[in-house]
Amino acid sequence: MVAIPQTYRPRSGLAPDRSRRYLSGTLKHAFLIGLALYALTPFLWLAGIALRPVSETYTTPMPLLPRTLTFENFDYVWRRVPDLILIYRNSIVITGVTVVSVIILTSLAGYAFARLKFPGRNIIFWTVLVTMFMPQTLNIPALYQLISGLNLLDTWPGLFLPYTAYFLPLNLFLMRSAFESIPKDLEDAAIIDGCSNWRLFWQVMMPLAASSTVTVGIFTFVPVWGEFLFAFTFTSTLEAMPLGVGIKLLQPGPASGEWTFPVGASAALLAFIPAIIIYIGFQRWFTKGLLEGALKF
Repeated sequence: MVAIPQTYRPRSGLAPDRSRRYLSGTLKHAFLIGLALYALTPFLWLAGIALRPVSETYTTPMPLLPRTLTFENFDYVWRRVPDLILIYRNSIVITGVTVVSVIILTSLAGYAFARLKFPGRNIIFWTVLVTMFMPQTLNIPALYQLISGLNLLDTWPGLFLPYTAYFLPLNLFLMRSAFESIPKDLEDAAIIDGCSNWRLFWQVMMPLAASSTVTVGIFTFVPVWGEFLFAFTFTSTLEAMPLGVGIKLLQPGPASGEWTFPVGASAALLAFIPAIIIYIGFQRWFTKGLLEGALKF
């Protein structure tokens, strides 16, 4: 007998399944694109104001997009470059010291709370963590008296010390979770090989928690770089004033007419650039740190 080949017929359920997957993927991407545009709206609005002429700004209603693009609003900002460099220097020093301090302190404390056994460990940890929920404005009067008593008003330490204390609780929680997610077997193997506690921390645990460390750095850098309340309260001159407040002091006298809304938007746009560069440069590490359990309860 001669076998008659049978024609392959795909199962009828495959086409509907493929259509559902395609529709699901389309809706997911449309939602993510819409969410990204919503998040970018303030930045795009600021850029649109900075790149439009003054004649298109003080109108009602203000057009959403500029009809004419111009860079003349940046001219005044560049003419004030000495003052701009000064407040940029203040922001770089204050933010840099804060980020380094937070990373070092939260790494050491996070490792201690995750791996070491000592009396009252959980009580101390949760007591520190509870301070994270205290509103920032409630700390202003006490901090002002403390900083004034230490003669630190209008100085760099008068800002990076409160910033370091304020961002410790959340980042301590992140680093403790990161160290707890590392398998205990790796630590035991290092101890068997004769690794001291200090070498165990720096050469074994810290490299494994590097992504979470970058996450902590970004979580600290972005809010400190643009912080306004502490900077406005504890500084009064350009000698220690960061960008969040210092840009306002670039405003000339009202009679000059040079300080307009587009010029202010141009200065604020320049202040965003370092934070954007930092996030884009470390985005891969930031995402990896989140996926490795830095936000795991």
